[in-house]
Amino acid sequence: MSRSRKLHRLGNPDTDERRAQRMLFRHLRDDTTANRGRMAKRVRELQLLLAMDPVGFEQLIARLMEAMGMKVELTSRSRDGGVDVRGIDTDPFRGGNVIVQVKRYRDTVTPSAVRDLYGTLQHDGAATKAVLVTTSRFGPSSHQFVAGKPITLINGAELVGLLKHHGFHEVFEAAQDGAQAAVGDDLPEIEVAAEPARLLLHWTGEEEYDIAALVCQGNRAMSDEHLVFYNNCSTPDGSVRLVTGYGDANACLMVDFEALPADADRLVIVAAADTENHPAATMAGFAGPALILEAGADQDPAVAHLADGAAANTAMRLGRFDRDAAGDWDFTPALAGYPGGLRQAVVAYGLEVEDA
Repeated sequence: MSRSRKLHRLGNPDTDERRAQRMLFRHLRDDTTANRGRMAKRVRELQLLLAMDPVGFEQLIARLMEAMGMKVELTSRSRDGGVDVRGIDTDPFRGGNVIVQVKRYRDTVTPSAVRDLYGTLQHDGAATKAVLVTTSRFGPSSHQFVAGKPITLINGAELVGLLKHHGFHEVFEAAQDGAQAAVGDDLPEIEVAAEPARLLLHWTGEEEYDIAALVCQGNRAMSDEHLVFYNNCSTPDGSVRLVTGYGDANACLMVDFEALPADADRLVIVAAADTENHPAATMAGFAGPALILEAGADQDPAVAHLADGAAANTAMRLGRFDRDAAGDWDFTPALAGYPGGLRQAVVAYGLEVEDA
């Protein structure tokens, strides 16, 4: 489904509204044959990226950044200082100068590579954030290191999803219908990270709202670090991340459901007004909200239309994902209002908030 058609569907839902409100998002849990086929296809897609000329791969990343709305400059290979692409995000709120490093790896990227990029960012006079893109994956240590830092990690599965999302389907034509890349048989098996689901939030109106997610066991958040919001953009293991600049969505959470902690059985989604900068703000402007689940690059998205916000609240719970005994995740639009804002919502799930 194209992006424009998706937004048209939001404004003119073609299913009964009450049915949409009760929609269950059944996460990926295919039979063994189907899952094996998808993983084999992903291996072939990543092999195609691995087989690219290094300069051609960097140019592909630059084209992707341009498709995402950035102004892009490829660096000189003799004087790049560890930077492959520079970009300027012109968005007045979330924009900045971005440095990007790409690694066409078969194995897990080492934490030292992530630390080196952070050192480059600190010594770069113009850059405000950094991105490390790989065809493989990152380990928990890398995700823990970037927590709270202006660094984004994009693994191979996420890269494939972004390329397809922004129209670069021709890159993967040789992987369609079981076709092998020309050099595919010569490449060893590579590590394939599970593709995260994308939870896109869309609403109308001129107001800005913050989106938060709590990884819970029952009705209690697992820890302070498992509250993902504007001041903590990732869980320690990277299984839930808040990202910006994702197409025309107002907000986006990347969730690797399979990588969530084994004892986590609930993921709660909350929207909140920015009362710190706008004391009079309420949820009244949170109109026509909808949650879009893109479970994978090759699957149609699912849409749930939610209730509008109310002036009496400064935060609201939009719904929750619950893990059942079989390991599947179901979504329930469990709406609740919080006059006390995000703080009240966090306390309701067992976290302590210190007074400023």
